[in-house]
Amino acid sequence: MVEINEKQVRRDANDLLNAIMNYARRMLVKYGEFAPIGFSLSPDRKLHNETTAHKDLPADPALLLDLLERQLAERAGKGEIIAAAAGANVTLDKPTPEGQTDAVMVEIEHQSGYSIKALVPYRMSGGFLRNIFPRLVRFGGIRVQDAAGRWFVER
Repeated sequence: MVEINEKQVRRDANDLLNAIMNYARRMLVKYGEFAPIGFSLSPDRKLHNETTAHKDLPADPALLLDLLERQLAERAGKGEIIAAAAGANVTLDKPTPEGQTDAVMVEIEHQSGYSIKALVPYRMSGGFLRNIFPRLVRFGGIRVQDAAGRWFVER
């Protein structure tokens, strides 16, 4: 694994988290949901939106997430990226203390070995009467835990 400054790794992870959350917020406001999304960081630290390049994508979010994660692992294996994140819209097993039942799940992995999973609960309101009342999205507190790396592992 590549040695890198821990502060830089955290900045890279925050950049990826922010990219996922900004995308999620825009899609939730516009459509009330979003399909799995990924972002990667190139060696020159430029963010790239990872789209799956398949014509007939399945409508199943779990299959889309699997395709996205395979793509991230392939790009990581080729050395094309130094960090990546995948985000998905999930339903929580039990509501948060604030009553939120939906969340954005984000997995972030860095070539340095840093790997986390974050859950950001949210609540939507509005969007009624043909969007006369705009849809609002309110995010709750983020919960972060260490995760096992999968995309930057030696094969």
